[in-house]
Amino acid sequence: EYQKGKGGKLVLVRNENWSPDSDPYRKAYPDSWVYNFGIEETVADQRVIQSSGEDEYAMVQGLTTASLPVVFEDPQYESRRIDAFDPYTIYAAVNVEKIPDQKCRQAIGVALDRDALIKNAGGVYAGTYADGAVKPNIGIDYAPTGLWDGLLGQAVPGTGDPEFAKKLLSEGANCPTEITLDYAQSEDSDKAAAIWVESLKRAGITVKPNPIERGQYYGVVFENGNEIMLGGWGADWPNASTVLPPLFVQGWNLSRVDDPAFAEKVKAASIELDRNTQATKWHELSKEAASQMWIIPTRFGRDQRLAGTKVGPVFSWPAYGSFPYPIMYAVQ
Repeated sequence: EYQKGKGGKLVLVRNENWSPDSDPYRKAYPDSWVYNFGIEETVADQRVIQSSGEDEYAMVQGLTTASLPVVFEDPQYESRRIDAFDPYTIYAAVNVEKIPDQKCRQAIGVALDRDALIKNAGGVYAGTYADGAVKPNIGIDYAPTGLWDGLLGQAVPGTGDPEFAKKLLSEGANCPTEITLDYAQSEDSDKAAAIWVESLKRAGITVKPNPIERGQYYGVVFENGNEIMLGGWGADWPNASTVLPPLFVQGWNLSRVDDPAFAEKVKAASIELDRNTQATKWHELSKEAASQMWIIPTRFGRDQRLAGTKVGPVFSWPAYGSFPYPIMYAVQ
């Protein structure tokens, strides 16, 4: 069963032809999985926190900021909560078709109060400062880009530097003074949008927030994205070939990057057989992408989740930053 939109749901049931005799590896414990769409985040949190009735079998991902201290400062939730590094880098994609000048893009990143964004997202629960698209827990393909430590000409504090941003704007060509910020609407995202407005106003840039229904968000921004689009990306496996090519060449290129020289270097790195040499190539490309400011990386994310009292087992599946869905079951 599938009903899209707010109030809709997706219901998946066990394949009637599945048998443990012929498929001993996949357990298929639940009779069904039900995904409910459009529930207010705070409501979803409270339902799973209270865990009564059918909600004993419920799960929620991405706990709201308000729910974090409730869940993580009370030992009664210890057996059914998750707090772990996930694979994702949280960022803002900069539409290069609308902001083609590198200095203009850099100015927006420099003006942004990344510290306030992290605090809004949950502080220590939200993650750590990001310096590019590639996340440290990917392994050898990560190396610091120096993005906020001098790569742009001088260090940039976590609170942003409006004066440096103004300097970059003066050096750029046709830098916009008004931009639109696309984001998937939620209570926390609305607050993040307000931080964008206040941050960039200090540098003389007006930001118009454009909240979009969460379930429709990526379809909308891929079709008709504005200057800035909030998003996130995680590696599919421990190689930057699953990060830099999709973000800046093809696949998930929200920024609309079309740089043939960069694409050729990405291709060369992708087919490099020596693993250490390949990692060095990814380091160089990650640094180049950071300097271009095709995305503004805001944090390397952490993930918090909560399950009902009759859900098991509860732990983080590191490769995907998720519940361990293939082996989960309902407690009788």
